[in-house]
Amino acid sequence: MPGQGSQVPGMGKRLTERFPAARAVFDDGADALGFDLREVMWCGSAEMLTNTENAQPAIVLFSIAALRAWETVVPHRNGAQWAAGHSVGAVAAAIAVGALTVADGVRLCRTRGELMGSAPGSGAMLAVAASSTRARDEVVELAQATGVEVACRNGELQIVLSGSSSAIDAARSVLGGRARVLDVSHGFHSALMDPVLGPWTDAVANVGFRDPESPMLSSITGERLKTAADVREDLRLGIRSTVRWDLAVRGTLPPGGGYARGVAVSGARRPPPDGRW
Repeated sequence: MPGQGSQVPGMGKRLTERFPAARAVFDDGADALGFDLREVMWCGSAEMLTNTENAQPAIVLFSIAALRAWETVVPHRNGAQWAAGHSVGAVAAAIAVGALTVADGVRLCRTRGELMGSAPGSGAMLAVAASSTRARDEVVELAQATGVEVACRNGELQIVLSGSSSAIDAARSVLGGRARVLDVSHGFHSALMDPVLGPWTDAVANVGFRDPESPMLSSITGERLKTAADVREDLRLGIRSTVRWDLAVRGTLPPGGGYARGVAVSGARRPPPDGRW
């Protein structure tokens, strides 16, 4: 399940037109939030959707709507066989495996987004593509030298840095074309989130979790989360810890196995020509 930065205006619209099951997810989200997030996703500006308190629940609703649509098309594969989520995508993964309801999950995401967006200071994030493991290690050294943190390890050669806006600017000036500023509103997964850890811990504690019905992989450790308590703690740590997407992907591999080389196009990043999903 994707994380913040994957949002685009119009996301989910085409799904709801084609699949009643997807529409029902957005209806549940509207009931839970007390307002219809579809108005922001389909009628609002890109800037409004990018606001953290909107982007996070929107991405989770879209993710679950897409899953429900997929279950309609492939009915013999009812439900997720396993799930993992990148940062806020972990909430969608928890819903997918039955550890959270849609209503609880979307409310939790709204709170998560509000808290993370309210963190003091001005922060940013920078995605960096390294040409080799040595170059990657040099980026990590640069992060330490410029006062930013490694927020995500998305793969062996792709990492994301996070920190104050001035520190990210300094790192970007050195990295040049290898780096791209992400479309997020703060420096997530860094020390800038420390002031909101307390309220976030309280919010997670007040939500009812269930044991996962299917395997859920942590995007912090790559390990399987087996109990409701495991999922709760993973989500609690998620706003501050480094996202180890590399470990989560590795955790999906069969023993001694792997995936064939191929090309994947992110459905959350590229809308159809008419701009609607």
